[in-house]
Amino acid sequence: MAVFLMLSKQVFVDAYPDKPIEFPEALFTPPSNREDAWPDFPDLRTTVDWLKTFMTAEEWRSRRNAACRRLLEPAFGLPPREGKGRFYDVTDTFGWYLFLADAFLDHQWNYEPMFGSRVVPVLAAIGRNLPILRTVDGLDDRVRRFVGPDRRQPNGGFFELLVAAAYQREGAAVSFRAERPGLAKTHDMDVVIGGRTLAVECKRLETGEYGERERARMRELWGPASDGLGKLGRSVFGDVNFKTPIVDVPATYLTEKVREWLASGAPHIGWEDVVSNGLLRKLDLRPLQEALRTDDILTAGTRMQQLLSGQYVRHANYLQAVKVKQGASPRHMSECDLAIMLKWNSSSIAAIDGKARDVLKRLADANDQLPSDVPGIVHIGFEAVDGDDVERVRYEKILASTRKFDPKGKPLEYVYCHYLVPESPPDEAWAFDETVQWERISGAELRPLEAGFLVIPDEEGSRRGTHWQI
Repeated sequence: MAVFLMLSKQVFVDAYPDKPIEFPEALFTPPSNREDAWPDFPDLRTTVDWLKTFMTAEEWRSRRNAACRRLLEPAFGLPPREGKGRFYDVTDTFGWYLFLADAFLDHQWNYEPMFGSRVVPVLAAIGRNLPILRTVDGLDDRVRRFVGPDRRQPNGGFFELLVAAAYQREGAAVSFRAERPGLAKTHDMDVVIGGRTLAVECKRLETGEYGERERARMRELWGPASDGLGKLGRSVFGDVNFKTPIVDVPATYLTEKVREWLASGAPHIGWEDVVSNGLLRKLDLRPLQEALRTDDILTAGTRMQQLLSGQYVRHANYLQAVKVKQGASPRHMSECDLAIMLKWNSSSIAAIDGKARDVLKRLADANDQLPSDVPGIVHIGFEAVDGDDVERVRYEKILASTRKFDPKGKPLEYVYCHYLVPESPPDEAWAFDETVQWERISGAELRPLEAGFLVIPDEEGSRRGTHWQI
């Protein structure tokens, strides 16, 4: 896009870290003629337009510009903030989410597909259900909370809207309970369904720290080896499965494997020891370069991963370093003559157990917020993106902990666990899977939600089994 010609790296360097940058409005303006490959998405647009009404136009421009700046800084070679390589400001996660949805609709050159796959389906589901959600008492107060004071973490608010909509689709009357800051916490909503009143509490788990620590450690382990290969001008692909926890891997382990391979002069090397099994080989750039003859390609995306590794694996872990010529946007490449990619996995029992977080603590917290004189329902939601091995273990943990859970006299009837599974395939804008796991805690009443799906439309149908059982 020609608009990016107005944005030079020097502009970002001079403004880093906190001087203002004035972005041209054309950077966020859709083309006058929408191509068939870029159709409108009315359900998503409904939500985006609605959420924007909870702030002034000037506030939205400021938050949009801040999100765009953080997205583009890594593309211009600026160091990641907070030391974690994040694309966005964690103090305004809501602004980042709304920016992604807005970009998907009207300025796709700013869209980030891996994060967007977590946001777009959820906001589209809210838009699809907005006509009935508007009848919920207390809705606007809930939205104002995560647009404003709770902007750091809006996932809980979105989850509450999805749960409320699910009950409404079953014919229930739903009302959000007013929050009482500084006083005892109460449940999220009252639900009247089938002549019964239920107290419903929602808890949203965020992704765990164990996985983040693994990713940070992998950058430390692979960084020196990757830098050395880059100085040698070697395009390399590595695939390593760690059998011991990554935090326990010696600092020079991967560097020594690279040195051993280079010293051998062989086209590839494979190994298996107590730490890992893996391989290193020369990377064939021809599939990527052939694709670049006709398309610019997102530098950090699953299509890039597929072209370099030869396959697409959902939720796989990669580290990459590339030498590219910038395409029409700074986040896309038009040429590439060097690429170093490592695919890695951590299969140790300790690592799988550390990432397979149970819901017991959140369930106990939710139960504490339920009343003692009204039947209760708890909904717990989380993203299941740590790989199928982890989710199998998590599933069994949840079964065990919910079946033996003691509600301590509270009339808690059911617990619903919602596995939300976003992904960013190389040939689709996004994909989304969902598993609902429920457990009766007490009573003999039928569960109030038969299916319990929150994001996937009812007309899409469902199948028995979990999302990893293809």
